Amino acid sequence: MKAGTAEQGERRGGGAWPGLRAEHVVGMGALLSAAALVERVPRFVPARHYILCHASPALDHLTLTALALVLTAGIAAVAGGIVMQSRRTPHPALPVVWLVIVAALLIAADGVDAHGEALAAERAATAFAEGACDYIPQDYGATPGWFFW
Repeated sequence: MKAGTAEQGERRGGGAWPGLRAEHVVGMGALLSAAALVERVPRFVPARHYILCHASPALDHLTLTALALVLTAGIAAVAGGIVMQSRRTPHPALPVVWLVIVAALLIAADGVDAHGEALAAERAATAFAEGACDYIPQDYGATPGWFFW
């Protein structure tokens, strides 16, 4: 076998860390994405709750955006593994690049969640006027993130 080429049936990986292969990128990225998704479920992780007088479409939008970023991180992990497997000789830094993409998406999701929590805290701090609130006030659960506290 020549240096830098892969024989048929051989697993291909990055050269920056010779032991880091496509399945590692998929596994680590999927594990991080799954942990980030589970972290956003208030049943599994204690959440700070904010009672809001009126429903907030902005908070709903931020919640969906954060979830979309987490799911995109999982998809990026799988896509990185596929790209690494499909290339004859992947660039040595390719595994690290895909893991950085996954991490950046998860950090962005935490940032969106932190912004949503700040918005919920601001809206919950306003005084409730009797009879002015929605019939059922909105309960916003803010789960703690990994990067923004």
